[in-house]
Amino acid sequence: MSETTRPRDLAGRTALVLGGSRNQGAAFAELLAARGATVVISYANDAAAAEQTVQALRKHEVTAEAVRSDAAVSAEVEELFTGVVARHGRLDIVVHTPGMVLKKPIAETTDADFDRMIDLNTRSAFLSLRAAARHLADNGRYVILSTTLTSVMTGSYGLYSGSKAAVERMVLAAAKELGARGITVNAVAPGPIDDSFYRAAETPESMAAAADHSPRGRLGRPEDIAPVVGWLVGEEAGWVSGQTVRANGAMF
Repeated sequence: MSETTRPRDLAGRTALVLGGSRNQGAAFAELLAARGATVVISYANDAAAAEQTVQALRKHEVTAEAVRSDAAVSAEVEELFTGVVARHGRLDIVVHTPGMVLKKPIAETTDADFDRMIDLNTRSAFLSLRAAARHLADNGRYVILSTTLTSVMTGSYGLYSGSKAAVERMVLAAAKELGARGITVNAVAPGPIDDSFYRAAETPESMAAAADHSPRGRLGRPEDIAPVVGWLVGEEAGWVSGQTVRANGAMF
């Protein structure tokens, strides 16, 4: 669908994409902007990438801004959400992307590894879910990235998988808690994605091996996942909640 024919069905709504400056987060933010939403992205460190993404969003003739916020720090997450509502009057859509991948056998995993993984994957999910429950408007949408990354790529992902399993259970619980307000809560679980997030945990050889395993002959791309998120935040998916949607090109 061309930009000239894309429906502006999210006009009048405000979306927050945590970790929206790069990779899948930036792809999600751009899709929301193309559909007319006001878009706020958060980022942890790379201000230049965040500004570049904001400029791309504004080309869709929407309001867009970037806010520095650590997704694993409670006070910063709460300030992020309250700030969005204060500046834009409402919050309708939350998409959570922050996290990390750890490729290490459990026997070699340190206490520090565990703490960092739980902070970046599980704690950050809890903090944004809690803030969304407090600040999302009725009939709002919450989507978070999980994973289907297990044994298809070389190495061990035991702790990573465990941290994301906790996220999926919180999604189900939150969906039940917020359902009476018409708020949907879902996870999207990609397979391996060819972006800097997964490349940081892998070697070129293991990425190539994973692509060979794929029925499509390649890894996923951020633009493969963005339409799935886009569907979940739209009206058509209003009866879909508490689900984890596997978007992996039949790799698993």
